[in-house]
Amino acid sequence: MADSSFTHSLFFIAAIVVAVSVSGVIIGISNSMVQELKVKTNALETEIGTDIEIVNDPRRVPYADGNLTIYLKNVGDITLKYNNIAILIDGQYVNETSVVNEYTGGLWVVGKTVEMHIVVALNAGDHEIKAVMPNAVSDTMSFRI
Repeated sequence: MADSSFTHSLFFIAAIVVAVSVSGVIIGISNSMVQELKVKTNALETEIGTDIEIVNDPRRVPYADGNLTIYLKNVGDITLKYNNIAILIDGQYVNETSVVNEYTGGLWVVGKTVEMHIVVALNAGDHEIKAVMPNAVSDTMSFRI
């Protein structure tokens, strides 16, 4: 009789240990999932709130002596940083760009426009420019020189 209650107690303790171990693993996985969801939600919120627009007149894009000037407007819902804007002309990344009218602390407030000078050699004809933010939000404009 005593052996049977000892065996039952041993199985009960083993079942409790296994249940606690499994619940610990499930809680750890759940916490990891929650943290990942928070990161993805913040990134999605930034992407949804980000919107830019090239506001040049496509018939009169300023271009002289290898310098192209474009005007980008922050038309989204959040303040952005404009120092990481990638510029592609005719599908090619352009490395030499500069922002002329800088705002305080590099922050680009909603509704403000930045003037960018791009050093690029362009032939006469049709071209396409694309401005891309770090979160992949972009705007494209076709123009002719």
